[in-house]
Amino acid sequence: MSCKTTNFLPPDEEAEDLPKLESIINALKCEQSGHIMEAILLYEESIHKLNQMATAEPNKKQLCGKYLKTYESRAKQLRDQVKTHLHASKLLDHLSIERDARGRSYQRLFGPYLDDSVKEAHLNEPHLTEQQHYRNLVNFFEVLVKNCRYLKYIRLTTRPDPVVPKNQMHILQQIRSDLATGNIQMNFQLDDTLHDRKIVLSSGVVIKIGRGLHYFENCEDIHSLGMCDFDFRKCLATDVDIWKCRAFAKRPRITDHEDQVDDRNDDEDNDDDDEYQERCSKDDSRQRATAAAMSHAAYSSE
Repeated sequence: MSCKTTNFLPPDEEAEDLPKLESIINALKCEQSGHIMEAILLYEESIHKLNQMATAEPNKKQLCGKYLKTYESRAKQLRDQVKTHLHASKLLDHLSIERDARGRSYQRLFGPYLDDSVKEAHLNEPHLTEQQHYRNLVNFFEVLVKNCRYLKYIRLTTRPDPVVPKNQMHILQQIRSDLATGNIQMNFQLDDTLHDRKIVLSSGVVIKIGRGLHYFENCEDIHSLGMCDFDFRKCLATDVDIWKCRAFAKRPRITDHEDQVDDRNDDEDNDDDDEYQERCSKDDSRQRATAAAMSHAAYSSE
């Protein structure tokens, strides 16, 4: 899906009277490069800025309204596209994690679904206030970046820290800066009303975890197993549902041969979903068997 930049950006004489258009320029770039989920949020940020300006400066209300309609219409079209895909999603797997279980790291649970087809990842995690929360977040990002070679955007939504908001902002900005050194753009937003915990990948995989990222018991002793390798950590009881729908963006294209394969695959989404489900199911079965064997061997004395 593409759009003409000239139809969305105001002419130079009007641009001077509008707020900085960085978010709308980035939204257009994201949409044209296939990063649909990030484009939606950037359009929404532009809409919010224009609404603020129209309220604060009544003399610019008409000018803002002119572009508000354009951006609202485009954001709605993209949202409807995503919703259509989500409504047609299939349940790939349901996992029940028992209390004190081990061998359930992010890599083992989600690794089969993190691959080169993932260009964007959106994470809703309401609770990011304690040090252990940030350790979990960084570990998840490590797994995500290591597995997804063409990852370009990460969008994190969380609740604001009511006690030490400055500390939360400092840590998130630090993580964002670190990811930027690898050409991965992380944007985060704060939402007081956030409750749902989920991970949405541009490949069409949606992961819902009852406890969000924080299904591990806290590792207090820095010298204990599990401080670095989360497979050794004990878990809290929770459920995980993994869904699959059509991808929100096409897979990265590398060679002419792969271009032809991708074009054929665009017309074979149902077959691809079945093959994807079968492959993920096999990978997941092997990984769970390995995790169970590891846990039994390492902790048979418990």
